Amino acid sequence: MKMNKIVILGMIMIITFALIAASCPTARDNELWEPPHFPGLGVGINIGNTLDAIGTHTWLAGETGWGNPMITRDFVKALSMHGYKTIRLPVTWAENIGPAPTYTITPERMARVEEVVGWILEEGMYCILNLHHDGGHSDKSWILGIANNEAEVQRQFELVWRQIAERFRDSSDKLILESMNEVGFDNLWNRWGPPNPTGKAEAYRLVNLLNQSFVNTVRATGGGNTARHLLIAGYWTDIEQTCDPLFQMPQDTIQERLMLSVHYYTPATFAIADDPNNSWGFRRDWGTDADYAELNRLFQMLKVNFIDKGIPIILGEYGATKRNKEEASRIRWMTAVTQISLDMGICPVLWDTGINPAANNNSGEIERNAPYAMTDTLKQVWMALR
Repeated sequence: MKMNKIVILGMIMIITFALIAASCPTARDNELWEPPHFPGLGVGINIGNTLDAIGTHTWLAGETGWGNPMITRDFVKALSMHGYKTIRLPVTWAENIGPAPTYTITPERMARVEEVVGWILEEGMYCILNLHHDGGHSDKSWILGIANNEAEVQRQFELVWRQIAERFRDSSDKLILESMNEVGFDNLWNRWGPPNPTGKAEAYRLVNLLNQSFVNTVRATGGGNTARHLLIAGYWTDIEQTCDPLFQMPQDTIQERLMLSVHYYTPATFAIADDPNNSWGFRRDWGTDADYAELNRLFQMLKVNFIDKGIPIILGEYGATKRNKEEASRIRWMTAVTQISLDMGICPVLWDTGINPAANNNSGEIERNAPYAMTDTLKQVWMALR
């Protein structure tokens, strides 16, 4: 019996659209993760190497200094359409902070950050806003100076956070403020160096002090900040170092509003190193039984030290560089890290630096210009999570 050509054509179109839909993530994919207190926080992604860019004393990086275009509302919408429900917006404020004694953030910078945060919140997504390379090793970074001038740097830290918190005091409760990014004091104590109990205690004391100052400052601004969820950076945001008893979560004026931020780039010889001649090691592939065992061991540490104690966790960064890597291994690694996070109720937020010919594409999985496409690698990761 012959079928009408129109019916056949219609069936072909239905099958075609179904195949296209199956290859792309949708908002429903993120329903995998529905933890207490955070319905719909979902799988997240960073808008990296953009508002976090930092230059030198003779060069202002600005938003486009590291090769990415300015963030647009269409790009934010595209991330939502891809299925992401959480956007981590790394921001480095150092180039836009005035001198002592006020350390005033420039109005232009504050307005621009507010604009992008607004776009994210208007899409119904969570937004994580932080101090990023302010705690780094650029000649403009300043937070690490607390080791030499504790009173003044703590004062600057509190003044900067007070300005940010006051500006966003009445924002949606889907805005999460994060204390800082990857801060540790290797000049006082280095985990790879000889034992130094005194230096180690001092290094952890300073991180704990900064985190407590952050909580106290934000809460003091009132409004929505009295109960806003705050994200506390672990020591170097490293899992093992954060699970050390010397790291302490801050005290808060309200219950169940603090979360822990950690990052995952393990093993660094695979996730970070991209040069086969690297002196500290390089791996092209990942996925042995020992690799999975290491992943499980580290996440079990998080479970015992934080999750089982009622402290939620956001995996604020994870990712594996592309250059000189076996792509199947990158897919295995990203899938495994995302899946174990979801299984444990941890929100995974991929580190992404954009796909742009002018940018550093070594950690880019989504184009920053229209049509804002994601790589086949990222599509395969999404598919593996279903």
